[in-house]
Amino acid sequence: MKSLTPLLTMLLLVNMLAACGDGSSLSTEFAAPNVSNQMAALTPSPITPTATTRAAAVTCTPTIDDGLSPSYKPNAPIRSSVGHGHVLTGVVRSSRDCAPIANAQLELWPEYLDQGHPDEARATILADSAGRYRFECDLPEHIHMRISAPGYRTLAQNSYHPNGQAEGTFDIVLVPESP
Repeated sequence: MKSLTPLLTMLLLVNMLAACGDGSSLSTEFAAPNVSNQMAALTPSPITPTATTRAAAVTCTPTIDDGLSPSYKPNAPIRSSVGHGHVLTGVVRSSRDCAPIANAQLELWPEYLDQGHPDEARATILADSAGRYRFECDLPEHIHMRISAPGYRTLAQNSYHPNGQAEGTFDIVLVPESP
């Protein structure tokens, strides 16, 4: 919560200035952090709030598709926990309007030091009605992901690295199949 205080303060200030303006255009853009682990903190935030004189609009930058890993195996069992030691959470959103994508399917397969990608650690989870997901596993080197939802382009992501942290957040923004 402490890290959100500067962001909330800035949003409040921008909205106050916009409301007091003389009708001229005021536009301020900034990126809000969406990750809590060190490696992912180097990745640009997919959610970029933009305030104007009339209303605050939110746009979401799509998550980069960095290609499906050759270690991918389809049909992983539906389960949200395959171990203990690391909890990954996040929200799946649409790039069109930042709306959460309910029931987005996330296929996850962690890679462990000296073990590779064990089949017993593979899982499929579904985002809840608010687009949120939660996955628990033993502390991995990194976690591969394949994210899909009806009406959206399927995305493969291999850049989540927890760097020894017990918890991490990785928000995902999918692109609609048609604009």
